[in-house]
Amino acid sequence: MDKNTTINELDINDEFVIADSNKTVSEIAQELSKLYKSGDHGTVLISQENEIIGFITDKEIIDSMASSVDITEKKAMEIMNTDYVEVMEDETLGNIIPIISTQYPNAIVVLGPNRKCVGFFSQNDYKDAMASLGVYNQSHEPETPDEWRTKGIAMSSLGKRIEALKCYEKSLISSSNKEKSWTDLANRLDRINKRKDAIMCIDKALSINSNNDKALIERGKLYSEEKTQNLAIQSYKLALAINPENVDALMNMGIEQANLGDIEKSLSYLNKVENIKGENAELWFRKGSAYETAKQYEDALDCYNRAIKMDESYEDAWFNKGVALNMMGKENETLHCMEKILKINPNNESAREAISFYEVNKSFSFE
Repeated sequence: MDKNTTINELDINDEFVIADSNKTVSEIAQELSKLYKSGDHGTVLISQENEIIGFITDKEIIDSMASSVDITEKKAMEIMNTDYVEVMEDETLGNIIPIISTQYPNAIVVLGPNRKCVGFFSQNDYKDAMASLGVYNQSHEPETPDEWRTKGIAMSSLGKRIEALKCYEKSLISSSNKEKSWTDLANRLDRINKRKDAIMCIDKALSINSNNDKALIERGKLYSEEKTQNLAIQSYKLALAINPENVDALMNMGIEQANLGDIEKSLSYLNKVENIKGENAELWFRKGSAYETAKQYEDALDCYNRAIKMDESYEDAWFNKGVALNMMGKENETLHCMEKILKINPNNESAREAISFYEVNKSFSFE
């Protein structure tokens, strides 16, 4: 991630729902409750005539209740937070950082085509992203856990890994469950592409509980993203030693073996997944990818077709099917796959770029 990174390249996955401004505070509280039940601390964005005009979190709800207002009567627009900045998803970080640095709004609302809301950043999230680029306010010593975490990210960006770890430790000093807090912090750091720091945090969690197979799998995924397959495989093997039927570990072992070109080992692990969990679209997709890596395109095509039969909106399966067809010299059928993807998701850039290349060159190029 650098200052040329666009917003839509970031992991924008803060949970949110959109609600009309005329809804009552009580109704908004119910929407937030649904997000909490799904395991997310979410936000309700308030809209009026299809335009976002504010947002509500649990803070605004609690403040209203503390003020003894009738939340069954009071409208959302009367309590919403309006301290936010709108940015377009194709805007670069370099362009928006000067604006954010001077205003430090409570949130950022990300807009896509036709000003449709496509994402939301809380203040803590965008401060972390800025710190990862070396933009950090050092005017005062951190006081809160969030401030210590942000300073840690800034220290890491300056190459000061030891100082960064000390800051992360201070951010968790009041945590009652250090093991979970370290893994949660690792997930947060992964979202802003601080994978080495995330691995460091997973290691801290594993130093507390070496039998945490979920943490081992997460570490394996991080190593895989860092292109260190051998370390990824080592983590997955440790997870499988704890639980030989861990489907996530087996699936990822299958993926890594395919990436290394060992199709027999890959299919062995994927078949174990099938024996435990049964057939599903992702499993057929992964088998197809293994065959495709081995240049066994007929077998890959059969697997992708099975995946699509189980999930007709599976964009990755359609795309890989198109790639396999192209390798078999079936360009018209490849074009059909790319067009099908855009019917499912008009914003799929990979399919759009493939079609644009074909229109100019009368051939496809997949790298």
